[in-house]
Amino acid sequence: MSNNKIYYEEVDKMNVTLILYESKYGTGKVIANTVCPILGPAKSFDIIDAPSDIKYYSNIVLVFSLYGQNSCEKILKYIEENKIDFSKKRVALVCIGLNKPDGLNEIAKLKKIVNNENIFCEFIKGEMFINKLNTDDKEKIKSFCSKVGIPFGDLGEYDEKKALELGKDLREYFNTPKFIPPVNITKKEIEAFLINKNTCTLATGYGDFVRATPLEYEYYDGNIYIISEGGLKFIGLSKNNKISLCVYEDYKSMNNLCGLQISGEAKIIKPWCDEYIDVLSRKDLKVENISKLPFDMNVIKIVPSKYEFLYSKFKNLGFDSKQIYIPEK
Repeated sequence: MSNNKIYYEEVDKMNVTLILYESKYGTGKVIANTVCPILGPAKSFDIIDAPSDIKYYSNIVLVFSLYGQNSCEKILKYIEENKIDFSKKRVALVCIGLNKPDGLNEIAKLKKIVNNENIFCEFIKGEMFINKLNTDDKEKIKSFCSKVGIPFGDLGEYDEKKALELGKDLREYFNTPKFIPPVNITKKEIEAFLINKNTCTLATGYGDFVRATPLEYEYYDGNIYIISEGGLKFIGLSKNNKISLCVYEDYKSMNNLCGLQISGEAKIIKPWCDEYIDVLSRKDLKVENISKLPFDMNVIKIVPSKYEFLYSKFKNLGFDSKQIYIPEK
């Protein structure tokens, strides 16, 4: 079997996203290129360079701007000429413009053509600079401003944060599993994995400060406990109790994926309380010895709020390889 065939067989198992944008003055391209790495594995194309075959893509994002009667003209032509079938894809429609009601109307029109129930829709406010417009567009905008009674000049302001939020929302939407095992199976596999491991990477931070620290951990009664002498991670923990933590196997192949991402909250356990002593006891650390140390020993408790588990075994059982588990509070 050739390396290319093996590669494409592996690609076929991945949740790959295709982003197609129709952009006259550049904002659509900027948004597409902003969300592309967030949605990875993904690739973005100007609609005029779009691939005619979308079989390797599970998710499709169509990005277009409002241009009166000519909105998403090239996207519609692409769909018709290539007889694009979205029925087995997850689809997102993103409209850029200055007027949200008009944008939502255009999205509604495109939804009917795409004819897919799994559609994510979003309107992003764009911007318009008079000096970038061609003569025809400039006259149209001048007429529009006169009609609605607003000064003729630059309009709108593109907000990159909105594009990043869009990327996050799209990522969550596309990563929602379609084939889900019973909750007890997901929980059982996650707990077995955590119990059989003992090393994690803990990410903490606030403001411009971020820190990722390799640490030994213990999983016990639904929580994660870490014993630590100290370190820069406590800068983040002191100002922001939100954390991210990951535990994973070495990568061998697409058929042997195993990695767990945990979101949650951390707190420092009060020294010498019952919970603090219990943690030390489970690690066979004698309280009297710890109390005689010439420094403080800290215990971090992490309460998970979300597990994201990429596990090839799920795929072998007929489910999506990536599952999400939200523990009961």
